[in-house]
Amino acid sequence: MSPDSRAPSRDPGVSPLILTVAITAAAMAMVMAPPRAEAARWNWSGSGTLDYGRLLSAPGEQALAREGAIVEWSLKATADVSEKTTATVRLCTSCHGLAVDQAYAEIRFRPQANLEAGRITVPFGDFYMRYDPASDVFLSKPLPYEMGHMVRYQKDRFNLGVLPMPYADQGAAFNGNVWIQDRLQIWYGLYGVNGFRSGVPQDFTFMDQTSIAGWSDNNRDVSWGGRLALAQGAVTAGGSYLRGAYDPAAEYDYRVWGVDGSIHALGAQFRAEYLERSTDVFDAGRRQDLKKKGFYAQLEAPAYRYITVVGRFDGLLREGPPLGTDNDAASGITRWTIGVNVAPTTDYALRAQLERWRFTDFTDLHAFHLGVVVTY
Repeated sequence: MSPDSRAPSRDPGVSPLILTVAITAAAMAMVMAPPRAEAARWNWSGSGTLDYGRLLSAPGEQALAREGAIVEWSLKATADVSEKTTATVRLCTSCHGLAVDQAYAEIRFRPQANLEAGRITVPFGDFYMRYDPASDVFLSKPLPYEMGHMVRYQKDRFNLGVLPMPYADQGAAFNGNVWIQDRLQIWYGLYGVNGFRSGVPQDFTFMDQTSIAGWSDNNRDVSWGGRLALAQGAVTAGGSYLRGAYDPAAEYDYRVWGVDGSIHALGAQFRAEYLERSTDVFDAGRRQDLKKKGFYAQLEAPAYRYITVVGRFDGLLREGPPLGTDNDAASGITRWTIGVNVAPTTDYALRAQLERWRFTDFTDLHAFHLGVVVTY
């Protein structure tokens, strides 16, 4: 059956389940608030990044990469409404324009159980805590999580990595920390959100999520998932899962899973992740499976005083129907990145990195990034 021949779906709106959870959380916050009015305690934080990127060996117009200066800026406000209730709002801007990637209320029942409701950052993988450039050591994101800074990221090429990060969405998350004999820390998170969306079952783009329509669901189904992470001393390990429907009729699904780990030893930090996404698409008159697989491994090693040397190897593989793109049935990218961070204080850092991009069906190239990161 052609997707155009299906009966039209009902008007998009916020999922009833998510709306119910959000209303319940708000009601519980009011019940748990202290009886007398108190002035909220505000905390402000943020960061700013100026990243100048340049292709050093580009094959003409087919490079399809952003060059020049890109500014990423964020401002986060957190209000302690009561002893157990906090409200958070975060504004950010980058190549996608000005956006609100956080706007939620959090109720802390106890360390083992917390509830977040509103526009939240979906907890998937280890990188979701470091998607802000000020929280990581690279100016660019790993390929599995990359968006507009990726070479050949356009819809008619690779169209995003595996999972765009930050992944901000409307919904609710239940999470907590559990300690076993004060040695093993277990963090868990379960969530339900609107999910990714697209007008047609031909994969989804980042712009589909950042448009005005991205603030409401486009189908009747809730996307759901969870994350489990273990930490003992300097070693951590985690696993994540996400599933949902992205077309208006909720007939075409996506499924994402990933594993991650890190270790801190001899002053150096090593991190690695692997993740996959399977997406149902309609092409050539039938349902087909589009797969995206990605990984990265990075090392941060102190060199001298406030100088850190960093290195990363990452990759992305696209398998399935081309969907009108210039890709082959199996198109891959690998990238080597080396860089240096100079951070005299915790307030700012100077960064430089050199990247070598290799493609299975496009011309290889090199890229250079030079930037400054300020935190406040």
